[in-house]
Parts: sequence; C-alpha cells; structure tokens
Amino acid sequence: TPCAGTTWESNGKTVAGGNGPSSALNQLNSSYGIVVDSNNVLFVSDYLNHRVIKWEQGASHGILHIGELCGTNTNEEFCYPSAITFNKEGTLFVTVQSDSIGSVMSLKKGATLVETFITVNTSIYGIVWDQNEEYLYLGHHREHRVVKYTKDGKFVSVVAGGNGAGPALNQLDYRDKNIQKSHVPL
Repeated sequence: TPCAGTTWESNGKTVAGGNGPSSALNQLNSSYGIVVDSNNVLFVSDYLNHRVIKWEQGASHGILHIGELCGTNTNEEFCYPSAITFNKEGTLFVTVQSDSIGSVMSLKKGATLVETFITVNTSIYGIVWDQNEEYLYLGHHREHRVVKYTKDGKFVSVVAGGNGAGPALNQLDYRDKNIQKSHVPL
C-alpha cells in the first residue's frame, strides 16, 4: 500500500492560482513543477506564462520570481519552465525549453541574474539532486532517458533508459514527462 500509515486531509485547499488560466499574478497557466524552499515558500513553474511565481503562505497572489522573457529581444530566453528544484545553498534550478533545445537555468539565492547551467539538444522535463548533491539527474524527454551530471554541470552517464520508448527493463516512456527521487538511484 503506498504511504501506509499516512493520513490525508480529505478537503484540499488551493494555495496558488485557482482563478482560471491566465497571466495575472493570482493565476497560473499550466503549472508543471512546484517546490517548497527552506522557508516554506512555494515556487511554481508557470509553463505557458514563461515564469516562476513565488507564493508566500496565505498570499492571495504570487510574486514574479523569474521569467516573462520568452520571445523578447533579450539575451536570456526563459521559455516554458517545467521542472524546478533547489539545492542546499538555496540556488533555484529550472528546466526550460526552446524549440528542440532544453536548458537548466540557475538563480543563486539573493541574485537577480539567471544563468544557463546546462544545455542539451532535447527537452528536459525532470530534475532532481541526489541526497548529497554530488549529482544532478535530468529527464531527457524525447530520448526517454535519465542522465546524470556532476554538480558543476558536466555529463557523467545515462543511468536509465536511452534505448527508445517502451516497456522493457532497459527502456523508459516519458509520456508524462516527470522524474522523481524514486526513479533515480540515489
């Protein structure tokens, strides 16, 4: 039984969005990823609005944290953010997509400049650090694989899949686009 012994609240509470799909700061449009930081602040990757929204506890609207640059004449393209995570130092990592290119963008705690951390020739829809934060695992969507990188962004190896889409033990099928800690060897 999944989560045996766990009790669940029978009535959920909307804590972000809930006002229809659009671009106001009390709305989201295809939120693909969420993460809570060490201060219990919720961060949401708002895929179709090309942004990450920060939601304080009890807030009626979010605060723009990163984004809204996709398609503008800037040096930074922050398009279609999906997976999102923090490391222990408080750096935010977000996967973004542009055509057939996927990138991991990083924003250090207290910084305002978003930096490109990793770029690959595929969409990336999953991101997770190992327990010691020595390695970062990315879900390469179209290659149906999970890839391991060092903490400074260097490729290490394919750790799962990479043999086309399918049900075999050496295959993955990323129709749902997500990886979680339970999917990678930690």
